[in-house]
Amino acid sequence: MKKPIFLILIGIGVLLLVGGIVFVVPWFRNMMAEMEQIHAQQAQHRHALETSAREPLTEEQELLLSILLETASEIDTSQSPNNLEGILSSEPYLTYIEMHEGNDYTDFLAYVDAMPTENMRAVARSRIEAMLGADKSDEALEVWLNYYFVVREWGTTVQDPLDNMKELNELQQTHLIEPLMEKNSEISDLSVQIVQIGMSSIFMTEDNDIFQEVWRERLETHGEQAGLLRCAIAAPGEFALMRSFFADMTAFQEWIVTRPEPEQQESEQ
Repeated sequence: MKKPIFLILIGIGVLLLVGGIVFVVPWFRNMMAEMEQIHAQQAQHRHALETSAREPLTEEQELLLSILLETASEIDTSQSPNNLEGILSSEPYLTYIEMHEGNDYTDFLAYVDAMPTENMRAVARSRIEAMLGADKSDEALEVWLNYYFVVREWGTTVQDPLDNMKELNELQQTHLIEPLMEKNSEISDLSVQIVQIGMSSIFMTEDNDIFQEVWRERLETHGEQAGLLRCAIAAPGEFALMRSFFADMTAFQEWIVTRPEPEQQESEQ
């Protein structure tokens, strides 16, 4: 090979190497910075959500609990937990829901069928903005919002999302990546998008874990009926949302009392 051609090839190789370093290093740094930021924001969110979920009932909520327990004494709930929905369909609880949602529902199942309500979507939107930042367009946020509820429902069917990455990747592709591309949402920073899609999907399922743990403890402390009523009063929106992911109250209750696998418990600690 002639020397000039050889030098040209070396020059091209060096140029590609330098170009690769110039592109990859900042890209990697951006990715690591985004991972750290999302992890820190999720830690704050998890702490705040768990603190809120564990707050004791207020005096007004305790009064409602007493009224519902009186109602329960008039309804036979011994045959099926589904009868709990009869208690939650009583006028005092429906009035309580209306105060929270601003809408009137004929019974508890009508409230469940309405999930996610505009109020719950607003709550979820604030969680997404806290995790990913408020710099996304309304169209992009709407896609993320719909994806959030898809992942929340999917999270009830698996013990550990990390053990079901194939399913999760399919959900990401179908309910997040493709809709974002259809909306022509700007992808200003590829590394940031990759990290957000990857990490946030796992973190979204942790919202389920928090309420499942708190609710399970309430059932263990106060008994099945009083425990479930406390859960429905303390967080009516979350309770109805999670109930909407299951065929009936029996399946929902079984999920609540299911403990995570030992390895998962240790990793959370």
